[in-house]
Amino acid sequence: MVTVMEFPKVSGGNQSLSDLPVEVLSEIFLRLPMRSLLSCKCVCKSFDELIRSPEFIGSHVNHNTMSSTKTSCSVNVLVIDENYKDRSEHIRIDTKNNGVISIWHVRQSNPLTTHISVVGSCNGLFCASLEMIGEQWGSRIMLWNPVTRDNRYLPKPKIDAPDRQLFPVLAFGFAPQSNEYKVVRFISYYTSGNINLPSPGAAFVMQIEVYKMSTDSWTMFDANALPCNGSDHMSLEDDPFLPLHINHPTRTLFLNGAFHWLAVNPKNVNDPCAAVVAFDLEHEELKLKSLLEPRRILHAKKGQLEIINDLLGLIVPHSLIDFDIWVLKDYGNKESWTKQYIVEQSTGFARPCGYWKDDLLLMVENDTDNSLFFYNLHTQERKYIIEFGQFYFESFCSYVETLVHVSKRNAVAENADE
Repeated sequence: MVTVMEFPKVSGGNQSLSDLPVEVLSEIFLRLPMRSLLSCKCVCKSFDELIRSPEFIGSHVNHNTMSSTKTSCSVNVLVIDENYKDRSEHIRIDTKNNGVISIWHVRQSNPLTTHISVVGSCNGLFCASLEMIGEQWGSRIMLWNPVTRDNRYLPKPKIDAPDRQLFPVLAFGFAPQSNEYKVVRFISYYTSGNINLPSPGAAFVMQIEVYKMSTDSWTMFDANALPCNGSDHMSLEDDPFLPLHINHPTRTLFLNGAFHWLAVNPKNVNDPCAAVVAFDLEHEELKLKSLLEPRRILHAKKGQLEIINDLLGLIVPHSLIDFDIWVLKDYGNKESWTKQYIVEQSTGFARPCGYWKDDLLLMVENDTDNSLFFYNLHTQERKYIIEFGQFYFESFCSYVETLVHVSKRNAVAENADE
């Protein structure tokens, strides 16, 4: 049963709140909690039409994404129960100004889904790779909005990953200039052998395909090598082009309109160099952004890329339990890599999962392998979030509630309203 909200009369007359100008109502609705906003849709037809209009949905996205207090952290873990059976757990974590942590468990509802791996979140939408009963792993990709409860299964990708290769690298984001949601999918492999032990003379292949939500289709193109002339040449070989293998990330990093990954030279496993590659989502171009020199940043090849206070960052281990955090002060200038934090763990072994916000680092305790906690880089305080028993951390991302639709039916309706 839906409870209809009673709106007060406007002072000085018989008008109700529903008689206010649309611009005023929009400003009021933008500031409501999501549950109250959804209730307003049930009050009257005019409220419903306003709230589901493309103009309001766009304003609501901008308002919520600009407000750090409305941002949550979504964590994806694989939990092993007492019978040694695994299950996916998706947890939403909110931290308020007083430090109180709120937690919601998100359960999968499709009985045919055996595992869900969250790729990332953008403007309130989640992208996930699904393992379905009787299907190849990663063959189904889905977009969904937990608020509107609509979803979209993407058409099958055009590129099939050979069985001997690693999982595809996926990323999901929004290109504002073209007003387009896109999923990017990378496949890299050798023509014979496998990615870690190629056959003699095997060619390295990297293929990219991009899905656009507006056309509901994939576009495929090859990107076997990147120009690496001049000072950003990784290898000692005199080769103007260099193939790069992208390390599988724990989450999507989107900065300055591009996805970022750490890449290594697949032609020489002993090459200590690593590089930052970026895929411009608007122009669909893959570029080499920064070389990580091993003489300056030790163990950079083992590092983990992060976005730290709107700067590109790198978490690098310098011992079994300690690690450094570097940031790129001037985007695009490899000389501006600066060591910002040194984390020395005196109480147990913990692994960094990634940076969230407000100097909070999400970490997993590896000596017990059963708890997640936030680590404050300034105060060195630990705030434990939740305990599972045995589990494996998979990924996490920032999340904000919005009304963006992903189902084909709602997308058609929104376009018809424009």
